Amino acid sequence: MDLRGSKILLVGACGMLAGHLIPQLKRRQADLVYADIRRIDGFSEECLPLDMTNLEQVHRLVAQVKPQVIINCAAYTAVDDAEDKIELALRVNAIGPKNLAQAARDCGATLVHISSDYVYGGLGHIDRPRTPYLEDEEVSPCGIYGHSKWLGDEFIKAILPAQHLILRTSWLHGLYGPNFVATIVRVAREKHELRVVNDQIGSPTWAEWLAVTICELLGKKCLGIFHASSHGDISWYDFAKEIVRQSGLATKVLPQITAEAKRKAPRPPYSTMNVSKLENALGHACPSWQDGLAAHLESIKAL
Repeated sequence: MDLRGSKILLVGACGMLAGHLIPQLKRRQADLVYADIRRIDGFSEECLPLDMTNLEQVHRLVAQVKPQVIINCAAYTAVDDAEDKIELALRVNAIGPKNLAQAARDCGATLVHISSDYVYGGLGHIDRPRTPYLEDEEVSPCGIYGHSKWLGDEFIKAILPAQHLILRTSWLHGLYGPNFVATIVRVAREKHELRVVNDQIGSPTWAEWLAVTICELLGKKCLGIFHASSHGDISWYDFAKEIVRQSGLATKVLPQITAEAKRKAPRPPYSTMNVSKLENALGHACPSWQDGLAAHLESIKAL
């Protein structure tokens, strides 16, 4: 697909991933329409109000815009809060994508949806060998958040079997919203030491790279489910140490186990994903998590 002039509806336009995606789509001269449930300070584009959990609103807006592609960057990502706000998490992460899929089907659009590594690592995977997950492997969602993301994927696959692009990503970090890198840099500047869990293993992913990847996959007319994350097999503790090192800070990073962190929601103890399918589609390798972190920190300096 040549993105030049393609009408694209970007849902969740004020979020972190969308902040990286918008310049990439503009560079490719796509015809962009922005929508979000609220507009944030500093967002300079015209942004249409959209509650994607409201089916009537979704159908009305999609019928008005008539997009060729809908990209859903909206999600409820408060993993711990989701354990109490179950209905809200399900509405945003499952019913919202379902509504978008129905509207996309009715107007003949492709739906791009961002999923999560939390569809893995639940109780059903306790005894699974620690090898990277493949796209067609049976899922075992972790916590309410993981279940809500899995349901969103399932609705999209059922409603749009031939016109969806679902990207499962992990440990996303970027410039335009709260994320682990920003938190560690801030805390490391305030404290002499910090404790980070060392028994959760996954792959940190730089949002700018993911934004470019979305554009490349659309350009190649790729459809289906892809794992989209960096190469690497590390803990949050290892990631925090590298953030501190690359930032030139002297803060001491100490390990702790998940139980000591006393978080409400369960976390996948292992959620590393195999990205071979994505690399074959793109024709080049995914970056290492170290390279993604370096690019993030360089972008902070540039700002």
